[in-house]
Amino acid sequence: MIINHEEQRVYVRQSWLGDMMICMERGRLADIKPEFRTGSDATIMGTAVHHGIEQVLTNQISAVDIADAAVFRLGQLMTEEKWKHTNVEPDDMVPYVALMARAWAQDIAPKVPTGGRVEQKFAAPMNRMVQVDVDKAYELWFAGTMDYVAPDGTLWDWKTAARKYSQSEKQKQSIQASVYAYAAVALGYTNWDVTFNFGVLTRNSKSSGSIVPVNRTKAHGDWVAEQATTTVTSALRMGHAIAWPKNDQHNLCSDKWCPWWSICKGSYVSDVEQQWSQEAQ
Repeated sequence: MIINHEEQRVYVRQSWLGDMMICMERGRLADIKPEFRTGSDATIMGTAVHHGIEQVLTNQISAVDIADAAVFRLGQLMTEEKWKHTNVEPDDMVPYVALMARAWAQDIAPKVPTGGRVEQKFAAPMNRMVQVDVDKAYELWFAGTMDYVAPDGTLWDWKTAARKYSQSEKQKQSIQASVYAYAAVALGYTNWDVTFNFGVLTRNSKSSGSIVPVNRTKAHGDWVAEQATTTVTSALRMGHAIAWPKNDQHNLCSDKWCPWWSICKGSYVSDVEQQWSQEAQ
């Protein structure tokens, strides 16, 4: 969530809204302590594969060279970025990135219409107002970057994941698909109904690519705008001075997956959790 006082707007990214749905404290800490944010082996591998895909879609390289481009970018990220080791063996990172890049070229690229918008940044109004202060009401906007907008208006997002996606789960729960569809319609890229395709690449020694489509209607757009409005309103009323509700029931609540764990749950049970993990092994 970004408050722009000059423009009198509040910008909401789908990642922040998603974090807030997982744990409000995670969302608060993302705003006030961004310096804690670090990537992981999984995230920098995904970034590297994204780089290769972008190079192909912008005709800077051919699909046969995608693995080399992705691996080269991974090497840069491994030395430039701060990142955590999770459940990927360091020796597997380079071959996994190469395999995922080739899987995109083989399994997904032939089904992607060419000539679309690559890494399309957007800011789209929700036509809603939120009370920033007692006498200040600002416009609420969605903001972010779409991986790819095809000429036919279909939206695409590239994902690297440990396992294949469940279409029913994404259809029911994907905030990202709803936010991007809302923005794409608002900006004239497409009309309701919107097809949002997850291009999923499995992160293992037998990497393969699959396309997981979900549908988004105006009703989905209205609902995610309502979610954003109520979440931002709650955040503004509570402010950053106090802690928000803390949810440790989600699988992202761990030292591996939450950058702020050490100043949240980890400040209470870190030693206990580590001891239990070692005994379980």
